[in-house]
Amino acid sequence: MSNTNIKLTVGTRGSVLALAQTNMLLGQIKAANPGVQFIIKTIKTSGDLGLIQEIGAFVKEVENALLKGEIDLAVHSYKDMPVEQPEGLVVSCVPLRGEHRDCLVSRNNVLFNDLPSGAKIGTSSLRRSFQIKNLRSDLEVVPIHGNIITRMNKVESGELDAVVLALAGLNRVGMQERASHVFNTEEFLPAVSQGALAIETRSGDVRTAGIVRSIHDANTEIAVRAEREFLRAAGGGCRMPMAAFARIEENNIFVDGMYCNEDGSRMEKTSVSGSTTEAERVGRKLAVELLGRFK
Repeated sequence: MSNTNIKLTVGTRGSVLALAQTNMLLGQIKAANPGVQFIIKTIKTSGDLGLIQEIGAFVKEVENALLKGEIDLAVHSYKDMPVEQPEGLVVSCVPLRGEHRDCLVSRNNVLFNDLPSGAKIGTSSLRRSFQIKNLRSDLEVVPIHGNIITRMNKVESGELDAVVLALAGLNRVGMQERASHVFNTEEFLPAVSQGALAIETRSGDVRTAGIVRSIHDANTEIAVRAEREFLRAAGGGCRMPMAAFARIEENNIFVDGMYCNEDGSRMEKTSVSGSTTEAERVGRKLAVELLGRFK
């Protein structure tokens, strides 16, 4: 079937990062599907309005537009998506994962270990806060919100000494040189699905699903399924103090996980593995092992 003259409306948030990653994916889809045209529609979400405690704060309004037929597909940062998906929608494509690690952006590019005692580091994430404190209890963690540009501006203005951000975001907006330190996974485990994107369509929309599926990456999907099942089984949301990263080697999946109690006074880490055909089971096993240590 020819894709000539097919026009699809794509829903996304209007932030610099959201638009950058949406345009990146659309370029890849167009390369694989000559003739398809896309119209981008930006949608303001609850999260953009500061209501970040709502479930699905950064995806809900985009998903509603998809359900209503106002858009044909949606591009999300996978880590923003709740583990339960609305009825009538499906993730039709999980592209190749970007950089999964967190990084430090500091004034004058000071390394993490060289930050002075009492330095102020900004983050909105309990996961990041507790891991910062685990590495250096002498630093002051300051809660902040806003997009990556807003957060980095707080460093430049002198309000903060540094912020911790997802390296994938910096890469996608072409600001990777701002990272003064990249945390390895032994130091700092990322959020579930960090660096991964999701393209969502309506259930039954075979044509659109087939078009976006052209850039699907099976290994990324398997890894993300294991991580998200860990999140689901542990009863957490995207803002819980927990983390996981899955990697695939041949036919095996290895998942590293972290879980903290509510005040961050105790942190547990472990690793599990299994066959790639049992990604969800491996994710559940990780949750059982980590939560079992808090009983």
